[in-house]
Amino acid sequence: MALLAAASPRMAEAQVQASDNVRQITVDEAVEIALRRNPGLLQAYSAIEMAEHNRLSAYGALLPGVSAFFSYSNSSTGRLDALSQGIVATSYSTRLQANYTLFDGWGRFTNLKSARLGVVEQNARYREAEFQVIQQVKQAYAAAVATRELVAVEERRVQRQADQLEFVRQQLELGRATRSDSLRSQVDLNNAQLALLTAQNNARTRTFELTEVIGSETLVGPTAEAELAMAAIPFTRDELFAMADLTAPALEAASLAVEAAEAAVSGARSSYLPTISVGAGYGWANQEFPPSNRSWSVGLSGSYPLFNGFQRETQLFRARATADQARQNERAARLNLSSLLDARYATAQSALASVDLAERNVELSEESLRVVQERYQLGLATILELQDAQITLTQAEVDLVRGRFDYEAAVAGIEALLGRRLDVP
Repeated sequence: MALLAAASPRMAEAQVQASDNVRQITVDEAVEIALRRNPGLLQAYSAIEMAEHNRLSAYGALLPGVSAFFSYSNSSTGRLDALSQGIVATSYSTRLQANYTLFDGWGRFTNLKSARLGVVEQNARYREAEFQVIQQVKQAYAAAVATRELVAVEERRVQRQADQLEFVRQQLELGRATRSDSLRSQVDLNNAQLALLTAQNNARTRTFELTEVIGSETLVGPTAEAELAMAAIPFTRDELFAMADLTAPALEAASLAVEAAEAAVSGARSSYLPTISVGAGYGWANQEFPPSNRSWSVGLSGSYPLFNGFQRETQLFRARATADQARQNERAARLNLSSLLDARYATAQSALASVDLAERNVELSEESLRVVQERYQLGLATILELQDAQITLTQAEVDLVRGRFDYEAAVAGIEALLGRRLDVP
């Protein structure tokens, strides 16, 4: 144990040197980097681009289709050309063809509406993913700050245990303490040094987790001035629920999915109506180049499937089933939002109350440790009482840090659900 105690300062120094390469950033900078580089957010943005291309395709369905045709043929033997009444070996033809669907049961318009809603839905889902990333970044940042504060707690514990060991040794020399008291104090110091190493390793791990969340290629960590803020939530529970109905990205995306699915049902119904199209063409053809023989055509066509193997019925059934699923998903999203919002608000309020109690406990524990040290010096307290006072103070400091972290995490979770920051009016 003595060897471990001697080696611990060198290990702690190596840990600090390893942290010198960490680039310190603020929480706002961490969020900004994550919004640009987080892999999950980049995938969500790709979904927006796909939805926009689907909308472009839906717009294109409202425009006429234009095609160009060209043919050339040459043969070793001549053939009789009906136009020139001669034997020719080559022939050329060119034709431009345009087609436009006049009526298809409003299917193109319902598809366009569905595509538009798809773009808005994907933007809402991107905003949801965006605030989820912000939540992850803030929680990871708060965890990094909290573990750093826990390192400070363990450093103070090591210092107190070292002071206690020195104090007990002085009492031993004066005959006021026993050899057992000195050994117990040495064990307590060694345990405190082990706890400090564990806290330092946890802080290093949280730094890597923060780096991963924001998608940075270089190791980043909180600034030296960063701390766990305790700004109270400026809204009541009912006000948060009212805000969720208006701004929650999950509800907005689910509602838009329902509208898009209902539009798809209307599109499926259009398959029961006839399709009417108009077409026109203009071409050139001859055995010489450029061709001089010209022709044009205009036509109107219509079709109505009397029976297509129940494909229309199946398509309509699937569209209705998808719409029902979308409505149930919206209901589930609303229930889930209410449950999560209430739980996180309760967690935030509990954490806020626990922080007040923990601050008071730290003050009381410090005073209790001072009193026990004086009583031990007078021979009125045992080493066990001194150990209990040390443990109680350390635990109170740990509870204070954890309470602040729980509050920060709960607030970040509420902001992710609402799709907005709570400190911005």
